[in-house]
Amino acid sequence: MNPKQRIGYGLGALAVIVAVGTLGYVLIEDAAGLDALYMVVITVTTVGFNEVFELSTAGQFWTMLIVISGFGVAIYTAIASIEYLVDLGDLRRRKRMQNEAAKLTNHIIVCGFGRVGQGTWSALRARGVEVVVIEALDQRVQAARAADAVVITGDATHNDILQLAGIEHAQAVIACVADDSDNLVIALSVKALHPDLRVVCRATEMESERKLRLAGADAVVAPQAVGAERLALMAMQPKLAQIFDVVVDGSPVEFRVEELDISSDCVIAGKTIRESRIRQDSGALILALEGGEAQVVINPGADLMINPGDRLVVVGTKDQVESAAGIVQPVT
Repeated sequence: MNPKQRIGYGLGALAVIVAVGTLGYVLIEDAAGLDALYMVVITVTTVGFNEVFELSTAGQFWTMLIVISGFGVAIYTAIASIEYLVDLGDLRRRKRMQNEAAKLTNHIIVCGFGRVGQGTWSALRARGVEVVVIEALDQRVQAARAADAVVITGDATHNDILQLAGIEHAQAVIACVADDSDNLVIALSVKALHPDLRVVCRATEMESERKLRLAGADAVVAPQAVGAERLALMAMQPKLAQIFDVVVDGSPVEFRVEELDISSDCVIAGKTIRESRIRQDSGALILALEGGEAQVVINPGADLMINPGDRLVVVGTKDQVESAAGIVQPVT
């Protein structure tokens, strides 16, 4: 029963108490109708005015019954009224959020505002991307509002909630709720509404990846697996400057950045970057060249000379970086 219904029942009960109480005073005390009604009203409201007429023992018991029942029903109705006003304010906030979401175009919808969802929202907003959050749990809805996020309250697996989030004008949907089955349903729902819209899903369990892709997810990310792989790589290769995790054609590809030292007997020592053919033969890109005097040239030109003692910073996939490392190995 919602607060509005409770208010209706409470007011109805008060009306019955007033009517029955008035009739009781007329019958018990032989009071005039207006005096009896006035007596019931001041009794129910407990304003403390003097009695309108002298009460008999039966009248006193009747008054006590009216006080107990009337005051209880009045409190019940007042509480329901307060809840209704609170819900009304929440309804207005929801409507305002829905209006804001309806005005956005080329935004990203983030389903879920847990730890992963909050981090995703923060990363997108830091890049200036408009975001609409969908969240069903009240505590997380409040957290999203506190973060000044545009949030739609509801279940992201429902088509009408996705539409309230402006799915017609969105550029992508990120499903990052905790339950993989919910993410699967979200992917199915999004693809049913807009087959061309990009969907990125979070996978808690590794075996869920295939199911999510079958459901239409364009990309699947398992945060635990990505974090574990990064920790292992950082431990095994401490000289790595950075590891980039990007998505290429829906499949996660690890891009590495590595430093390669140029020795005096290296095959490319004394050659220009163009003559070294690192890009052509390995596929790796040269990000920077660090000279012997610790001078760093970012994005070096093709005619820059590679001298012994220099250090190249290259980026590429694992195979590309390993191929580049093979090129700069000393001549045996």
